[in-house]
Amino acid sequence: MTAVSPKPTIALVAILTVAVVLLTGLVDAPLGKAMVVVPLAVGLWATAALPEWFSALAFFTLCMVGKVAAPDTVFAGFASSAIWLVFAGIVIGGAMAHTGLGDRMAARLVPLVSGSFRRSVVGTMLFGLSLTFMMPSAMGRVVLIIPIVTALAVHLGYTKGTKGHRGLVMAGVLGTFMPAFTVLPANVPNNVFLGTVEAMLGAPPTFATYLLLHFPVLGLGKLLLLAPLLILRYRDRPDPDQVAGLVAVPPLAGRERRLALLLALAFVLWATDGIHGITPAWVGMVVALFCLAPGSGLLPDKPLKSMSFEPLFYVAGIVGMGAVAHANGLGAWVAEHVLAVLPLEPDAPAQTFGVLSAVSVVTGLAVTLPGIPAVMTPLTDTLAAATGWSSWAVVMTQVVGYSTVLFPYQAPPLVVAIQVGQLPLREVAWFCAVIAALSILLLWPLDYLWWSLLGWT
Repeated sequence: MTAVSPKPTIALVAILTVAVVLLTGLVDAPLGKAMVVVPLAVGLWATAALPEWFSALAFFTLCMVGKVAAPDTVFAGFASSAIWLVFAGIVIGGAMAHTGLGDRMAARLVPLVSGSFRRSVVGTMLFGLSLTFMMPSAMGRVVLIIPIVTALAVHLGYTKGTKGHRGLVMAGVLGTFMPAFTVLPANVPNNVFLGTVEAMLGAPPTFATYLLLHFPVLGLGKLLLLAPLLILRYRDRPDPDQVAGLVAVPPLAGRERRLALLLALAFVLWATDGIHGITPAWVGMVVALFCLAPGSGLLPDKPLKSMSFEPLFYVAGIVGMGAVAHANGLGAWVAEHVLAVLPLEPDAPAQTFGVLSAVSVVTGLAVTLPGIPAVMTPLTDTLAAATGWSSWAVVMTQVVGYSTVLFPYQAPPLVVAIQVGQLPLREVAWFCAVIAALSILLLWPLDYLWWSLLGWT
């Protein structure tokens, strides 16, 4: 007889309990209602007791049935650019798989990474990094890159189950995941950040500003830390009997060429959004529409049936939760109590940088990485007044925090990678912990100096 986990049952009981509390009028003030619904949503997403999309739908339903906030506040996530960027990422990922452009990129990679394990690791990481700028969906990139790198490892003579094979798969996954936090349209936490900041400050950060502030230290720095760790931990010799010969890559087919041109155009527009004013989400949607257009050949017939859009509800729920917390005064209430214990000093900018970043890291332990912007962004005005920093500087410290991943469970793409790539959980957790520790000790101080050089502190 199969044992049933008690977590879903406990979660459903919690949802019903909150529904009773709201419907019976035990709490009627907006702040009180938010203090009941928001912690429930945080708990559901943090524990993953129920599917994320189900928890999001439960959050929406409780808010509307219990009249927690106005509909435009509860469903603010569906009006934010974040959700449409996630949609575009799903479509682009599907197009790369359908056209075979991703496989072609791996074939082109083989001659560049052959020769030594060190070269293979570095080349695979750079391949993962390149996908970060082309596919605005970490989940899609992970799902795409694992079969590519798996085939690549076998081609190079590292058979499945060997240290070298695991090392190359890990290099591909971490190479496309770790730096992605510093490229604006590259993963869900960034997209939630984009939506919550847009709702709070009236405009999203530009691609170029975000990239310049975060990528040189936090993005490239993590790659420089990862490479030697991967090489030392997984150093292996290929089996000469298993090394495959190089296969000639035929010229680009018509549909592959069209998709490559679309992605190149998208990257140019993402990189110059500060000039033309079109946010990354709508650039992504233009590419998605071309892919979805009947007769384009970039996706199969009835393409929406072949895609999973569950992440859309998750992102909309996260953004909506942040909007409810802000509108009902929960953010201000939390800020009042947080400020009472945080050592924030207007004359100590380095301390302020470290404290605000650390608060985001700790918050991510409870709400996972996508939840950090939803919890922290409503505190922006109060934190800015307490520190003397600009609102933009305060919100940007969130990126330092949510790019510091302590445990795999905080990041759904890593959870997927562990399952799809058959990676040992212990090894992935080891890399998360070590990179987080090295980031705090080495990259945070360098990042503060970089911010100071740019005039942000």
